[in-house]
Amino acid sequence: MSVHRPRDDWENRHRGREAGGEPEPFVKEMLPRLAHAGIAIDIAAGRGRHSVTLADHGLRVVAIDYSQAAIAALVKLVERPRGAIWPVLADLDTFPIKRESADLIVNVNYLDRELFPKFAQALKPGGMLLADTFLIDQAALGHPRNPRFLLDHYELLALLQGLEILCYREGLTVYPDQTKAWRASALARRKDRN
Repeated sequence: MSVHRPRDDWENRHRGREAGGEPEPFVKEMLPRLAHAGIAIDIAAGRGRHSVTLADHGLRVVAIDYSQAAIAALVKLVERPRGAIWPVLADLDTFPIKRESADLIVNVNYLDRELFPKFAQALKPGGMLLADTFLIDQAALGHPRNPRFLLDHYELLALLQGLEILCYREGLTVYPDQTKAWRASALARRKDRN
Protein backbone atom coordinates (compact mmCIF):
# COMPACT_ATOMS: atom_id res chain seq x y z
CA MET A 1 0.00 0.00 0.00
CA SER A 2 1.31 3.44 -0.90
CA VAL A 3 2.26 5.82 1.90
CA HIS A 4 1.48 8.78 -0.32
CA ARG A 5 -1.17 11.37 0.23
CA PRO A 6 -3.61 11.67 -2.65
CA ARG A 7 -1.86 13.34 -5.60
CA ASP A 8 -4.06 16.48 -5.33
CA ASP A 9 -2.76 17.12 -1.79
CA TRP A 10 0.84 16.93 -2.99
CA GLU A 11 0.16 19.11 -6.01
CA ASN A 12 -1.56 21.79 -3.91
CA ARG A 13 1.32 21.77 -1.44
CA HIS A 14 3.83 22.64 -4.19
CA ARG A 15 1.81 24.49 -6.84
CA GLY A 16 2.91 28.07 -7.49
CA ARG A 17 5.90 27.91 -5.15
CA GLU A 18 9.51 28.41 -6.18
CA ALA A 19 12.11 25.68 -6.00
CA GLY A 20 14.87 25.56 -3.44
CA GLY A 21 14.61 26.80 0.11
CA GLU A 22 16.40 26.40 3.40
CA PRO A 23 17.60 22.84 4.12
CA GLU A 24 16.87 21.09 7.39
CA PRO A 25 19.41 21.98 10.11
CA PHE A 26 20.66 18.37 10.30
CA VAL A 27 21.47 18.36 6.57
CA LYS A 28 23.44 21.61 6.95
CA GLU A 29 25.25 20.25 9.99
CA MET A 30 26.25 17.00 8.24
CA LEU A 31 27.29 18.64 4.97
CA PRO A 32 31.03 18.79 5.87
CA ARG A 33 30.97 15.01 6.51
CA LEU A 34 29.48 14.22 3.08
CA ALA A 35 31.41 13.48 -0.10
CA HIS A 36 32.13 16.46 -2.36
CA ALA A 37 31.68 14.42 -5.53
CA GLY A 38 29.64 11.48 -6.76
CA ILE A 39 25.96 10.65 -7.16
CA ALA A 40 23.38 11.63 -4.55
CA ILE A 41 19.73 10.62 -4.55
CA ASP A 42 17.31 13.05 -2.89
CA ILE A 43 14.28 10.97 -1.87
CA ALA A 44 10.92 12.82 -1.95
CA ALA A 45 12.88 15.88 -3.02
CA GLY A 46 9.91 18.23 -3.24
CA ARG A 47 11.02 21.52 -4.77
CA GLY A 48 14.65 20.60 -4.20
CA ARG A 49 15.83 22.43 -1.10
CA HIS A 50 18.24 19.60 -0.30
CA SER A 51 19.03 18.86 -3.95
CA VAL A 52 20.26 22.43 -4.43
CA THR A 53 22.38 22.26 -1.27
CA LEU A 54 23.93 18.96 -2.35
CA ALA A 55 24.62 20.18 -5.90
CA ASP A 56 26.24 23.34 -4.54
CA HIS A 57 28.38 21.01 -2.39
CA GLY A 58 29.67 19.30 -5.56
CA LEU A 59 27.43 16.25 -5.89
CA ARG A 60 25.43 15.21 -8.94
CA VAL A 61 21.86 14.85 -7.64
CA VAL A 62 18.96 12.73 -8.78
CA ALA A 63 15.93 14.49 -7.24
CA ILE A 64 12.93 12.14 -7.08
CA ASP A 65 9.43 13.29 -6.19
CA TYR A 66 5.81 12.26 -6.73
CA SER A 67 4.50 15.81 -7.27
CA GLN A 68 4.37 17.15 -10.81
CA ALA A 69 4.23 20.72 -9.47
CA ALA A 70 7.34 20.21 -7.31
CA ILE A 71 9.33 18.64 -10.14
CA ALA A 72 8.19 21.37 -12.57
CA ALA A 73 9.46 24.05 -10.15
CA LEU A 74 12.76 22.22 -9.79
CA VAL A 75 13.11 21.87 -13.59
CA LYS A 76 12.77 25.66 -13.91
CA LEU A 77 15.46 26.16 -11.28
CA VAL A 78 17.97 23.77 -12.84
CA GLU A 79 17.64 25.45 -16.22
CA ARG A 80 19.81 28.15 -14.66
CA PRO A 81 23.46 27.31 -13.94
CA ARG A 82 23.15 25.54 -10.62
CA GLY A 83 25.19 22.36 -10.64
CA ALA A 84 24.06 18.96 -11.67
CA ILE A 85 20.48 18.18 -10.63
CA TRP A 86 18.29 15.74 -12.52
CA PRO A 87 14.62 16.06 -11.47
CA VAL A 88 12.68 12.77 -11.77
CA LEU A 89 8.90 12.48 -11.48
CA ALA A 90 8.29 9.05 -9.96
CA ASP A 91 6.36 7.06 -7.39
CA LEU A 92 8.93 5.76 -4.91
CA ASP A 93 6.82 2.64 -4.36
CA THR A 94 7.67 1.48 -7.87
CA PHE A 95 10.78 3.46 -8.87
CA PRO A 96 13.78 1.13 -9.22
CA ILE A 97 16.91 2.36 -7.53
CA LYS A 98 19.88 0.49 -8.96
CA ARG A 99 22.06 -1.53 -6.58
CA GLU A 100 25.33 0.15 -5.57
CA SER A 101 24.54 3.26 -7.61
CA ALA A 102 24.64 6.04 -5.01
CA ASP A 103 27.38 7.68 -3.00
CA LEU A 104 24.74 9.38 -0.86
CA ILE A 105 21.01 9.02 -0.27
CA VAL A 106 19.17 11.83 1.52
CA ASN A 107 15.73 11.05 2.94
CA VAL A 108 14.17 13.97 4.82
CA ASN A 109 10.55 14.25 6.05
CA TYR A 110 9.46 11.16 4.14
CA LEU A 111 8.83 7.87 5.87
CA ASP A 112 8.33 4.62 4.01
CA ARG A 113 9.86 1.97 6.21
CA GLU A 114 9.95 -0.55 3.37
CA LEU A 115 12.42 1.61 1.41
CA PHE A 116 15.26 1.44 3.95
CA PRO A 117 16.57 -2.00 2.83
CA LYS A 118 16.47 -0.71 -0.77
CA PHE A 119 18.45 2.37 0.29
CA ALA A 120 21.13 0.17 1.89
CA GLN A 121 21.40 -1.90 -1.31
CA ALA A 122 21.55 1.23 -3.48
CA LEU A 123 24.57 2.61 -1.64
CA LYS A 124 28.01 1.97 -3.04
CA PRO A 125 30.44 0.52 -0.48
CA GLY A 126 31.36 3.49 1.69
CA GLY A 127 28.23 5.37 0.57
CA MET A 128 26.16 7.26 3.13
CA LEU A 129 22.50 7.50 4.05
CA LEU A 130 21.25 10.66 5.73
CA ALA A 131 17.79 10.24 7.25
CA ASP A 132 15.91 12.94 9.15
CA THR A 133 12.21 12.81 9.93
CA PHE A 134 9.55 13.15 12.60
CA LEU A 135 9.27 11.27 15.88
CA ILE A 136 6.03 10.04 17.44
CA ASP A 137 6.19 13.01 19.89
CA GLN A 138 5.49 15.33 16.93
CA ALA A 139 1.79 14.39 17.02
CA ALA A 140 1.35 16.57 20.12
CA LEU A 141 2.79 19.61 18.30
CA GLY A 142 0.89 19.30 15.04
CA HIS A 143 1.62 18.03 11.55
CA PRO A 144 2.13 15.17 10.91
CA ARG A 145 -0.13 13.29 13.32
CA ASN A 146 -0.64 10.01 11.50
CA PRO A 147 1.51 7.36 13.28
CA ARG A 148 2.32 5.82 9.90
CA PHE A 149 4.47 8.90 9.20
CA LEU A 150 6.07 9.09 12.67
CA LEU A 151 8.98 7.08 14.00
CA ASP A 152 8.90 5.42 17.40
CA HIS A 153 11.86 6.16 19.63
CA TYR A 154 14.99 4.39 18.32
CA GLU A 155 13.05 2.97 15.36
CA LEU A 156 15.36 4.76 12.93
CA LEU A 157 18.31 2.85 14.40
CA ALA A 158 16.50 -0.41 13.63
CA LEU A 159 15.77 0.75 10.08
CA LEU A 160 19.49 1.40 9.59
CA GLN A 161 20.48 -2.08 10.74
CA GLY A 162 23.55 -3.33 8.90
CA LEU A 163 24.89 0.18 8.27
CA GLU A 164 27.60 1.85 10.33
CA ILE A 165 26.03 4.67 12.37
CA LEU A 166 28.17 7.81 12.18
CA CYS A 167 25.77 10.20 13.92
CA TYR A 168 22.40 9.62 15.58
CA ARG A 169 20.10 11.79 17.62
CA GLU A 170 16.50 12.14 18.67
CA GLY A 171 14.89 15.15 20.22
CA LEU A 172 13.28 18.52 19.85
CA THR A 173 14.62 20.75 17.07
CA VAL A 174 14.08 24.49 17.43
CA TYR A 175 14.24 26.41 14.15
CA PRO A 176 15.43 30.02 13.71
CA ASP A 177 11.79 31.20 13.58
CA GLN A 178 11.25 29.44 16.96
CA THR A 179 8.98 26.73 15.54
CA LYS A 180 9.71 23.28 16.95
CA ALA A 181 9.64 19.70 15.72
CA TRP A 182 10.42 16.33 17.29
CA ARG A 183 12.92 14.60 14.98
CA ALA A 184 15.08 11.52 14.61
CA SER A 185 18.22 12.15 12.58
CA ALA A 186 21.00 9.85 11.43
CA LEU A 187 24.00 9.65 9.17
CA ALA A 188 25.02 6.08 8.38
CA ARG A 189 27.52 4.46 6.04
CA ARG A 190 27.54 1.23 4.11
CA LYS A 191 30.61 -0.66 5.15
CA ASP A 192 33.33 -1.19 2.57
CA ARG A 193 33.78 -4.70 1.29
CA ASN A 194 36.68 -6.57 2.79
